[in-house]
Amino acid sequence: MILLIILVILAIIPGVVLLLISGKMDRVDKESPGIIVSILLMEIPFIIAAALLEGIFDDFIMGELLGFDEANLIGIIIRCFLIIGPAEEFCKMMGAKIPTWKSPQFNCKYDGIIYCTTSAMCFAIIENILYVATSQSFVTAIFRAFMSVPGHFMFGVCMGIFYSRAKIADVKGDVAGRKKNMWIALIVPAAIHGLYDTLCFAGVPLALMAESAESTGEILASAGLMIILLGALFLLIVGIYVFLFITLRKESKGDYFFAPPMPGWVPERLRKKK
Repeated sequence: MILLIILVILAIIPGVVLLLISGKMDRVDKESPGIIVSILLMEIPFIIAAALLEGIFDDFIMGELLGFDEANLIGIIIRCFLIIGPAEEFCKMMGAKIPTWKSPQFNCKYDGIIYCTTSAMCFAIIENILYVATSQSFVTAIFRAFMSVPGHFMFGVCMGIFYSRAKIADVKGDVAGRKKNMWIALIVPAAIHGLYDTLCFAGVPLALMAESAESTGEILASAGLMIILLGALFLLIVGIYVFLFITLRKESKGDYFFAPPMPGWVPERLRKKK
């Protein structure tokens, strides 16, 4: 029981830390606790919806229609890019959009990042808890803390950038711009999510290939592919950290009001003097 409690705490901490970092960089107009809580609560049923969608598509499309199993590389690619990525990112987007799109608090360019990373971290934290509770492993907790959770956060940042652009276009009456940016807000994180999951899951068929190898050449080929796979995954993880460092600083510095401030708004320089 104590082990489980420790693992659950470890599963929660990374997402909370990343949310605090993101919130700290929201310098123009801090979001109210109410809208953050509303996103967290709204995301919960969408997490369930994502699990149901993935289960249905996995069983019907991957199993019955295409006949792929979890150890098939082509099946993994299809599953990651066409099922997991789109389903999870769509559900994160809905968790952020429903409570915020028409809110008068959605009035700054950086707000979209706050909203989408909040829904992404809610998703990641609950997913994390399920993983560590099932595995009962510190290795799983550490692996996900430094890879999976920052990955979800990065997907949320990408989504938030274009979600804000869609809102800005909407305020300007640019219907085409709103639609275009909303689609990009879904497609870009879904594609990166698909790539990340593919690199994580592709090790299964490669390991099976190595086990069934009958010659030295086949063993070396499997080992070579595994090294390439791990190298690509490492580069992607490094890229995620670099992207987050650069993009959050850039978006924070470039934040501005695109709609009127809420009543009682006080500039940051005056807030610091109080």
